[in-house]
Amino acid sequence: MARHFHLLSGGTTRAPLSRWQSRLAFGGFACVIGLASLGVVPLFHGLLVLLGGLLASRATGLSELRRHFPFELWLIIGSALAIAQGLDNSGAAALLAQGMQQLFSPWGVYAALAGCYLLTVLLTETVTNNAAAALGFPIAWSTAQAFGVDPTPFIMVVAYGASVCFLLPYGYQTHLMVYSPGRYRVRGFLKAGAPVSLVYSAAVLILTPLVFPFH
Repeated sequence: MARHFHLLSGGTTRAPLSRWQSRLAFGGFACVIGLASLGVVPLFHGLLVLLGGLLASRATGLSELRRHFPFELWLIIGSALAIAQGLDNSGAAALLAQGMQQLFSPWGVYAALAGCYLLTVLLTETVTNNAAAALGFPIAWSTAQAFGVDPTPFIMVVAYGASVCFLLPYGYQTHLMVYSPGRYRVRGFLKAGAPVSLVYSAAVLILTPLVFPFH
C-alpha cells in the first residue's frame, strides 16, 4: 500500500489517546450537542468548555491547535466583512444598488438578479470566494430593497455566484496548488471552465427564482 503514496513533507505523529481521554472527547462532544439541542447551553459556550477540558486533560495541546486552526481563513473573512461593512456604512453599496436599478429597470427585477450574480462571479474570479460573497451581499440586499422584492433570491445568487471560480486559476486556492506543478495555462482553465460555468450559471438563474420567489 505504501507504494501508492508519496510523502511530500515530514509529518509529526502523536501518541494515541488513552481510553479515558477518548471517552472524554466523544462523551463531552455528545453532551455538548445534547445540551445545545435542548436549549440548555449555547453550542459555542459548550464547545469552549469542552475545549478547556481537552486542554486540561492533555487530549490536545496548544501547538496542535495552532497547527490546525485556520488563522489565514479567519483573517480573510474578517477583512472581507470589514470591507463590506465599510461599503454599507459609507453608502457605496446603496449607490451601486441605485445604479443597478437604473441600469436594469427597463428589463425588470430578473435582469437585476442576473446582474448581481454576474457581479459576484467577476469578484470571485479575482478575489477569494469569501471576499466576493461579503462584498456582493450588501449590494444584492440594497438592490432587492430598491426593487421592493424579497431579498432571499438575491442573497442566494450571491452565495452561488461566489462559488463559480472555474475560469481563472487565481480565484481559488486549489487552482493555484495545481497550476504551477501541473504546468497549466490560463487558456486551459478557460477552455475547461467555460462550459461548466455556463451550465452552472444557467441552472442558478433559472432555478433560483423558482425555488425562492421574488414575492
